[in-house]
This record gives sequence, structure tokens and C-alpha cells, in this order.
Amino acid sequence: MSETDMLDFSSNANPLGTPFDFKESELDKEQIIFDSIARSDQYPDNRYLELRTAAASFLGHGINFENIVPGNGSCELLRLIIGSVINEGDMIIVPSPSSGQYRHVAEIFGARVNSFTSKELLNLPRMTLDRAKIVIIENPNDPTGELTSRESLVEFAEKCAAHNTLLIVDESSIELADPAMSIADVALENDSLFVIRSVSNIIGMPGMRLAYGIASLSLAEVLNSARLSWNIGVVEEAIGISFLNLEGGSGCKYLSESRAFIKKERDYIIKRLSGIYGFDPIESSASYLLVDVKDLFVDSVRLTEGLASYGIMIRECGDFFDGSKRYVRISVRPRVEFEKLIRTLDDVFAELSREDAREKLEETIEHGGATAAGRGSCEYYPCHFTGQDCTFCFCPFYPCQNENTGGKLIESSTGGQVWSCEHCTLLHRSKVARMVLDALMADGDTDENIRRAWKEVIEPLL
Repeated sequence: MSETDMLDFSSNANPLGTPFDFKESELDKEQIIFDSIARSDQYPDNRYLELRTAAASFLGHGINFENIVPGNGSCELLRLIIGSVINEGDMIIVPSPSSGQYRHVAEIFGARVNSFTSKELLNLPRMTLDRAKIVIIENPNDPTGELTSRESLVEFAEKCAAHNTLLIVDESSIELADPAMSIADVALENDSLFVIRSVSNIIGMPGMRLAYGIASLSLAEVLNSARLSWNIGVVEEAIGISFLNLEGGSGCKYLSESRAFIKKERDYIIKRLSGIYGFDPIESSASYLLVDVKDLFVDSVRLTEGLASYGIMIRECGDFFDGSKRYVRISVRPRVEFEKLIRTLDDVFAELSREDAREKLEETIEHGGATAAGRGSCEYYPCHFTGQDCTFCFCPFYPCQNENTGGKLIESSTGGQVWSCEHCTLLHRSKVARMVLDALMADGDTDENIRRAWKEVIEPLL
């Protein structure tokens, strides 16, 4: 399956689609691209005056084009600002959890990296701020979706300035959360503040790399002198200008409806996932949410890989949490797509359960039942009856779909149907378990032995 055929819940891009798909924007993407390509035989304006003016107008609050630093995506701006400020051995403080890009860029320039939670960052002691050259904050945080209040950030920005520490606030996703929490305007009079805004994800076009930074006149001048020449192509520039010139700026109808859509569907996703055992969605203010799967029978890596095999991508978050296999991030998508994800979970769970059962079965066969869980080692004992035989923790015949065993189809927490063995006790009878194990340990193909054990041992009992 190609990536274009997959449902992508791993991206932070606007789930409402692009402004070109939004009829009321009255933007003609094909015409904009055609017109810009017609200029591709010329170098872009390296000052990007029209783009910077559009960004300043979009933001409002007295921001001028001279405060704007254009970038080929937020990653380029991050590298630009860190590379312009850091000397080898300087300390950079990054949020935890967060994307590894902050640490990666910092280490490229030889910085020492320390990490703190969002709450800890806002309360860093004076001694730490004195030693830190740069502090980075994401608002909203990725992957948690936590949004820090404007009031708290304004206060912290003043604190950083007093210690001559540069504060970078990455607001790449704030337009899809709550732009009222932005402190972009604060940067005008604060030489120790740099704010990053994304265009690519906000307009649902992550393949088109465009972002911009907001800084004081003096800092912006330094960064515009240091950035790569012609770092934005004519197509990206034209698309960015057309979006940033939408009437209303961050309050335009396209973005207002995007935020309303995200909130409605995010609330639905949280409610839906909360009803599925093993999923613990964490409250979020962003277009994505973090889900704790520590109580699920599989870890975050196997869940992500399982869904991918069915054409659904979610974000495994091990790189956000030092390799922990406890969290996944799911982005808001249209409800019909999310319901497909939910329905697919039944298939994924069944397949992963069969994999676990097969692995356990092979272990049981190899050791002749000696390693089977029992009343002294299994936290679920007794799962069927006191004194049960635990040779087979997983049934080798699952799902047999024979109701004469006592099993039956039941509704799963996802809304689909799964085969339940809750009332089947056959394999937990010692004599039956031993006969099945003897059949499975015979020479020959395991699958053939399973079929023979069913026919010779189980069928006569039904």
C-alpha cells in the first residue's frame, strides 16, 4: 500500500483541509501555482517583502514586516536562531517531552542540553537561567497538546530577558489551538525573545515548507542577514502570501472553523477512546492528543505497526519519552476516518492476539507445558475456575467460533464483534490439556497438529 492510500493520523496538519478547499476563501490554488511557476525563471526577492508584509498583517498587534524572518519550515528557523546565538559548550534548555529536533539542532552546534517539563520550565531558578544561553518552549506542546497561558509566558519572557537568556517559543501549532495565547507581539520590544510560526501545517500542506519568525527589529535584522539567500521558492512564497492575506488574519473564517472542527472532533475522540480498555487519552488543546496505552496488552510500537499493516498511521512516541513504549499520538481527522481506525482496532487486536498465542503455544510445546503460567505466577488466576489447569494460557484453536465450546461472539469496546472464550473451560481441564499438548508435541507441522488435536480431542467433547 502506498503512503497516499493510507489514513494519516500521525501528521499535525490541519484536518479541515487546505484554504484552497475551503470555498469561502475563494482561493484558486492551480492559478496561484501557475502564476508563480511563470516566475520560476527569475530569482525570488531575497528580502521577501511581500511575504513578510503579509505575515505582519496576518498577526496584527503593531507587528511590522521588519519584525518578520521568513524560513523554509520551522526546522530551518530553529537552526538559524540556535546557530546564530550558540557557542560550543553553551547550555540550552528544552521541554520534556518534546520532539528530538530541539536536542538534535542544539548538539549540532556543540551545546549542552538539559530538559524540563513545561511546568518546571516556567519556574526555573535564577541560577539555572543565568547559566542557560537559550530556553525553548513549545506552545502548544507536542506531543501532549498542553497549552501554556499567555500570561505565564509573558512573565517568563521578562524573566529570561532579565537574565540575558534567549527564549524561543515555538508556536507552530497555535493557530489550530488558541492564537489568543500567542506572545508574538511581545517580541517587538524584547530582544531576548524569538517566536516561531508555521504556515505549512496550519494550512494542511506539510509538504510545502514555509514558516516565519517574529523578533525585535535588532534581532530580526541579524537573523535576516544570517539566513540562507533565497531560502523560499516562488511557489511556497505565493501560496503563503495568498493564505496570510486572508481577511481576518488568524480570526479568518477558515481558521475559526478549523479550530471549531478540531475541538468538536477531539472531544469525540477522547470520549470514544476512553471507552476502550487499555486506552487512556490525555486532555489536549491541540489538533492532536497523547494516548497512554500502558494497560493495553501490546505496547505502543506493536500497536503502531499493527495499524500500519492495515493502512493507518499513528505516531509512536518513544522518541519523545526516552524510548518508552507507553504512548502514541493520534491527530484529529474527519470522523468517518476516525471510525475506520476504531473498526480496524478489532482486526489489529485479533491479529496481535494470535501472534501472542502462537508464540506462547510454541514455548509451551517446546518445554512440554513446564513454563505455563499457574496460580502462583499469573495475575489473572483464576480466569475460569479455581483449580484450573494453566498449561495453555492462550487457546491454540482461537477463534474456533464453535458455540458448543461455550464461546460466543460479543460486542467489543470498539463497537465491533470479537470471539469470547470466557465461558469455555475445555482447555483448563487437566486431562484435556494434557491430551492436546501431547498431540501438539508430535512430530510434524504445528498447524496440522492443531487441526488434528481439535478433531481428535476437542470435537468428541462437543
